[in-house]
Amino acid sequence: MPLAEIKSVLTFAAFKADPDDSAVPWGKRFEGRKSLLLNVSRGQTSWRGITKRGKPDEGGVQEGEFADVVPQRGEEWRGMVEDGWCSVSVNHRFIISLENNLMRGDNCVSLLRTNPRSVLGPKYDRGKRYAVCHHPETTTSLLLAVEESLVKVTEDLLKTVQLRPGRVCCGLFALIEHGVLTISRSMDGGTPPNFVLVTACEGSLGVLVQQDGQWKDVRCRSGLGPDAVDTALQIISPLLSKIPQGSPVFFLGDGQDNKFRTELMFHLEKVGANDLTQDDLLWQLIGES
Repeated sequence: MPLAEIKSVLTFAAFKADPDDSAVPWGKRFEGRKSLLLNVSRGQTSWRGITKRGKPDEGGVQEGEFADVVPQRGEEWRGMVEDGWCSVSVNHRFIISLENNLMRGDNCVSLLRTNPRSVLGPKYDRGKRYAVCHHPETTTSLLLAVEESLVKVTEDLLKTVQLRPGRVCCGLFALIEHGVLTISRSMDGGTPPNFVLVTACEGSLGVLVQQDGQWKDVRCRSGLGPDAVDTALQIISPLLSKIPQGSPVFFLGDGQDNKFRTELMFHLEKVGANDLTQDDLLWQLIGES
């Protein structure tokens, strides 16, 4: 055995996750090391550092297009990480749809990353990158599609300032997944047969409707500013009418858009909405999953 391999075993380095292995959760890949989390929305970029203990650290937000923000903040971001690694949430130019009878199984997520055509069949578009969230009790799935060109441009911009994008995800989709899981775990008697889940993340809005135990509708919109509450309500209101009166409504929001979230929740409280929001949830989801 080469001396380098012997040393790595002795220092337990051989048992640490490879930072390049995207199949391993971010928290495991960078356990004991600092990394950077970025959320790129239309006209705004926010960021948080992750400490060696895996906790959200200092961060910031800057208005403007990502191509203009990167050269201004590159030096600051490099100082917040080890070896330049960062995880990026692309929070615009995406579509979330409901699909039926998609492939499932332990290797589905890996295949969707490496060979999406094998999972999606005729629904596959070579110009997109995908993620999926399956309904636990039916054959319906939430399918996220993000423009491949947007992902490539984002990755290339970060490389110009010596940052290494180790994962690209979507903050809104992560919040929807977390919301669905939270509802199923927190409700006495199991997941309610009818509910509406409203999610908001840095100017993006998602609304998921469940009727009679099945996901029936999903709507998403990005690029909403802090004053776009009326626009959000125009999206939400017709979907609320699809479930029986008195059915639970849930709200989950995170990000820098406190004004938008507060005003939207004010209106949702009128229909008895439950607020599932937690501090720093977006960063926790991006930094651990």
